Amino acid sequence: MRSTKVLKSILSLSTSLLAFSVVASAQETTKNDEKPAEGAIVLEQIVVTASSVATNVKDAPASISVIGQDQLQQKGAPDITEALRTVPGLNVGFGSDGTRGISMRGMGSGYTLILIDGKRVGAGLTTMRHYNGDLDWVPVDAIDRIEVVRGPMSTLYGSDALGGVVNIITKKSGDKWSGSLTTEWIQPESKATGVTKKVSAYVSGPIVPEELTFTAYGNISRKDPSDPSRHNDIQTPGGSDDYDIAGRLTWTPTDTQMFELEVGTGKEKYKPSLAAGEIDTSKTSITRTTASLRHVGEWDFGTSTITASLEDADNHHNTTNRTGQITGDTTINVRSYTLDGKVSMPLDFLFEQNLTLGAEYRYEEMKDPENLGKPNSVTGTTGTTETSIWTAAIFAEDQIKLTDDLKLTAGLRIDRHEKFGTHASPRLYLNYDVNDNLTLKAGWAQAFKAPNMRQLNPNWVQTSRGRGCGAVGGPCEMVGNPDLKPETSNSFELGGIYVQDNWEAGLTYFYNEIDDKITSARKASLIQPDGTKYVQQINIDRARTQGFEGNLSVNPHPDWTWTNSFTYLIESRNLETGMPLSADPKYSINTELTWQVREDFSVTGGLAFYGKQVDYVSTPETLTAQNVSAYNIANVSFKYDPTENFTFRAGVNNIFDKQPKSESNFVENGRSYFISLTSKF
Repeated sequence: MRSTKVLKSILSLSTSLLAFSVVASAQETTKNDEKPAEGAIVLEQIVVTASSVATNVKDAPASISVIGQDQLQQKGAPDITEALRTVPGLNVGFGSDGTRGISMRGMGSGYTLILIDGKRVGAGLTTMRHYNGDLDWVPVDAIDRIEVVRGPMSTLYGSDALGGVVNIITKKSGDKWSGSLTTEWIQPESKATGVTKKVSAYVSGPIVPEELTFTAYGNISRKDPSDPSRHNDIQTPGGSDDYDIAGRLTWTPTDTQMFELEVGTGKEKYKPSLAAGEIDTSKTSITRTTASLRHVGEWDFGTSTITASLEDADNHHNTTNRTGQITGDTTINVRSYTLDGKVSMPLDFLFEQNLTLGAEYRYEEMKDPENLGKPNSVTGTTGTTETSIWTAAIFAEDQIKLTDDLKLTAGLRIDRHEKFGTHASPRLYLNYDVNDNLTLKAGWAQAFKAPNMRQLNPNWVQTSRGRGCGAVGGPCEMVGNPDLKPETSNSFELGGIYVQDNWEAGLTYFYNEIDDKITSARKASLIQPDGTKYVQQINIDRARTQGFEGNLSVNPHPDWTWTNSFTYLIESRNLETGMPLSADPKYSINTELTWQVREDFSVTGGLAFYGKQVDYVSTPETLTAQNVSAYNIANVSFKYDPTENFTFRAGVNNIFDKQPKSESNFVENGRSYFISLTSKF
């Protein structure tokens, strides 16, 4: 009740501030800040995720897309994943509890690494279900852009970057005080989809001019749960009450030295859908606290970056027995410490080069009184409720300009893991400028995904009532295995980018093979006299994905921008079982048209097509959701800037209220109306 009053008060205050902004600036004319129009083609966008040094999208040694803040705010959406769905090669997969994850190139969400300003997000390690994902810890007001790298990036980032990387990059501190306050309301047409309310803020400016700056941002949001009774009792997304807040101090004692201290905290409290008269007994919440210290130095020989970071996450929730009855509550804690550094230096030896050398050390520990330390009837052992793992790595990447038109990027990372030893991740990538318009790209890489702390612990015993049991069927007890090896992959891609005048096109073929895939054994490792089945995690499967992804952007008129993206999966399947590897459609097509009606008013219409599940089977072992037939979703949004300090957005999502067939076992957000108000200073 108190949080509701606080949210209403903040909404009222922000609306008043927005109104004041309009009145104060009513007689001002909107100024042209020389930014490109929404959806305009930006040829020289600088990115930092695809390589060890900053480069532009065209020359990056990887397939990369950039989503700017305007694109994130264009659609009123409960979470960032909606904006990312337009990225080629990317799909929003659906979990067993209605939650969403980012899958790239048909590999599943477990192979995508999430970063915030280059730092790992690992709160998901605390849970195996009921988690909104790692993308909701930063408000849109604080985001400068999101860089999405498709394809393996273990050479730079180590484990988990098998499928790709999503790097959320926050706004940097400015030399004058500025800020923004945004309120957003998403009102579905029916209770089949929950109402969403958000308030987010960002402020930044100098404390000591040209030396010390301060940045702070935060968010409060409330999302009501969707009603499964309106979707044939399919598991629908639950609700949540969220907040997050962070602050950053940036000290630049000289023009060549920068120190950055950042701390933050946030919490997601989950709310289940309740029947009439039912009382919420759920205690599920995830709290995440972070701290980091970074130094960037410019030297005669190059640039150095050193970052030390801490992440502490708690998952407090009810405990249940094998039938789902609540037996109590507990807290799972995961804490990770990371120290990494790199030095990038230009060289002129035989060829013009840019060499980067780096190292990383990471220590992770988990306290899980619910699932760790249990007697393991398979191994006959009993452990403690705590476990930990350390990893260390060194890496090198060299960008070599072989000719004016041909650049080679070569990288190698050596990881040392406490449990399974040493692993190497090499990468080669070629960029060839055929002419001023056409650039060809080709790359090969090996990557790996290490088993997590649970999977490697022989005394991890966790109840699954279904999909975690795989072919054995549920319920069962999933059991860890200290002899697990990392999953490994060989990946190849070939593509090109063509840019001419007012249009840009790209096409890429990708191929990935995964070996030693970790899965539940297909036969119970042990069956007790009472029928309890124990299923151990093992390295057994091989998997393969391949397909095409592409994009086309056209400015047929200075006031019109047409953007398109598509993904076509030839296959995404487990080669041992023939089962689909991920809940990804055979094809997806996204098209958007933006009309800049006036300097201060624009309209954007979008249409998304999603095909049938790739490699569809009628009875999948591990997937809970498969799209059984194609469907489409249409959206429209409006943006109005009455002054340079005020922005009004409104629109309709899923105009025709389209849903997958109920047999698909997942739902989309239904027809919803949104309004968003932003005040800037």
